[in-house]
Amino acid sequence: MPKFLRRLNVVTECRELHLGLWSCPPFLFVVMGAVNIAAMSVSYLFANRYVAEPQLAALIVIGVALIFFIVGVFIIHGFTQIAEANRMKSEFIAIVSHQLRSPLSVFKWILSALVKDQAPAGAGVRNTESYLEMLRDNAEKMIQLVNILLEVSRIEAGRMILRRDAVRIGVITEEIVHSFAAYARASNLTIDYVAPVDLPPVAGDTEKIRMVIQNLVDNAIRYSFGGGRVVVTIAPHDGLLEWKVRDSGVGIPKEQHAMVFQKFFRSEHAVRAETQGSGLGLYIARSVIAALGGEIGFESEEGRGSTFWFRLPLYKG
Repeated sequence: MPKFLRRLNVVTECRELHLGLWSCPPFLFVVMGAVNIAAMSVSYLFANRYVAEPQLAALIVIGVALIFFIVGVFIIHGFTQIAEANRMKSEFIAIVSHQLRSPLSVFKWILSALVKDQAPAGAGVRNTESYLEMLRDNAEKMIQLVNILLEVSRIEAGRMILRRDAVRIGVITEEIVHSFAAYARASNLTIDYVAPVDLPPVAGDTEKIRMVIQNLVDNAIRYSFGGGRVVVTIAPHDGLLEWKVRDSGVGIPKEQHAMVFQKFFRSEHAVRAETQGSGLGLYIARSVIAALGGEIGFESEEGRGSTFWFRLPLYKG
């Protein structure tokens, strides 16, 4: 009820959308409603005076109201798209700025230390090497962000290129789980991989599937806020191969389930905890799996963790 009452306050809602009243869809909806009522009233008075037959008068009123309603729907739909584009642009700028700020700050600090020779006492070749490794790691983060943005642009333009090879998804998963082991330990998590040794290959693009698995495993660790267990499993499922990751994190509120695979989605828990993330990983995952003829989904309960899964068809040769 409070949410419904808040929606009735169109001025507040327009202010939250950072839009002027005359470009704000909720306000335009109210205006078009008032225009429609006025048009019906004028049409009724006109028809009542100049049209003898009441049935014809009623048809004129309904016709005028319908025309205004259709025009209003198109106008409001157009402004809604503009408002959504404006919101997504703002979110994009905020997310990219946040994601780039950390590695660039590290760059600045390390380069300042190297140039001004302000390294800690005992600095030498080994210390310089550790600085350079930090620079390399943060450069890799920025490259990954750029690659994600390029992938999104390809998806939206319908230019995503996919190979159809025999992909050993178990081998890829094992490599990724191993690479995330240190990250999981640093987050006070255990990460396990459970799967048969003789898994059949799936039909797909190795690099794209690797990107999907990395995103899902990274999310499972990232949103488990210290402590718990992450389990990755692979098993046959109705003629497909099912990949699954289960975490013991904070979960996703039920009212946000419908938005999970949308661009720039980040759950309210992630926003509150200021957890880093582009909000694009799940959007890319859904697009890739769908393009490969597979299925993707999740189950999540707030406070009890989440399970994300996808299924891909087997390679036929």
